Amino acid sequence: MRRLTLLSLTATSLLFMNGCNPTEALSPKQLDIGLPKLDKVRAVAGSTYAAFEWKSMDQQNIDGINIYRTEPNAYVHSKTKELVKVGSVHSPFASHYVDTGLHQNSTYTYTFTTVRGDRESAHGKILRVKTLAPFPAITFFKAFQKGTTNIKLIWRPHPDQRVKMYKIERSVNGEQWKWTDTINHRMMAEAIDNFAAPGNSYSYRVIAVGFDDSISKPSKVITIYMK
Repeated sequence: MRRLTLLSLTATSLLFMNGCNPTEALSPKQLDIGLPKLDKVRAVAGSTYAAFEWKSMDQQNIDGINIYRTEPNAYVHSKTKELVKVGSVHSPFASHYVDTGLHQNSTYTYTFTTVRGDRESAHGKILRVKTLAPFPAITFFKAFQKGTTNIKLIWRPHPDQRVKMYKIERSVNGEQWKWTDTINHRMMAEAIDNFAAPGNSYSYRVIAVGFDDSISKPSKVITIYMK
């Protein structure tokens, strides 16, 4: 997602997050306090997205709506309380927006402004949205040496039908994990590593990947020492 104009919140913004007026957070050139604020927004969070809905503002004489948010969990930890404009809706008739590419199990703070020409309203509705946690790890994960250079991995298919594939990660002799293979169907529950070598230790873990690119917790780690 494109990173657009940064809007830094001052100490006044901190008060705004608690219900006070944030007009100082926008420069006088941008701010038009006469523009209507978007104060009624509903949100639904998934694993890697947040979806928003509001009542159409086509009777309010605006051109569109800007959407701002913090980085994940940033409102709590950020000293500057920065909001980033992550998207725009270029029609007063529109009433939905979906922000994608979010981190799982993370909290984001959103706010909205209305736009007319080069003017922008004060912040409207403040929403804190938490994305869903990763789904559980696969179970019954086993590994077997099948030849001088071959290791077979098997596991129980993940029961969650949101899973579209599996990612296989391998660590050689305790080094960093690397993505070595992809299994492209939820019900396909095995993988063969044909590139092992005697005298080395191979560790494996499997991660389920959802249709929305969400991921599960990693499986338990299985280690094989090649003889």
